[in-house]
Amino acid sequence: MSLNEWNGGGWWARDWERHTPLGPITASILAVIAWLVFILLYALYWSTKFNLFQNVVVTVVSLVIMVLFIGLVWAVWSMTFTRPWKRREQPAAVG
Repeated sequence: MSLNEWNGGGWWARDWERHTPLGPITASILAVIAWLVFILLYALYWSTKFNLFQNVVVTVVSLVIMVLFIGLVWAVWSMTFTRPWKRREQPAAVG
């Protein structure tokens, strides 16, 4: 692999087009929408049974669960599609 092919996009551009992160982006957007719907339904129907502190705890815990889910989705995607790139031959140092 020549340095021009490495710097000019070459294999990286081709592989990136094949492995775009469409799945994780879609999952992230859907997770945020689902969380907003949950918070709205919770505020409208279930929050009257709890005091302010309990409502804040439910909101924070649900937010943490959503962030962990999104992080897991992105971690799985990155581990799946970066492994082939790590095995590629690195160009020799110039200079």
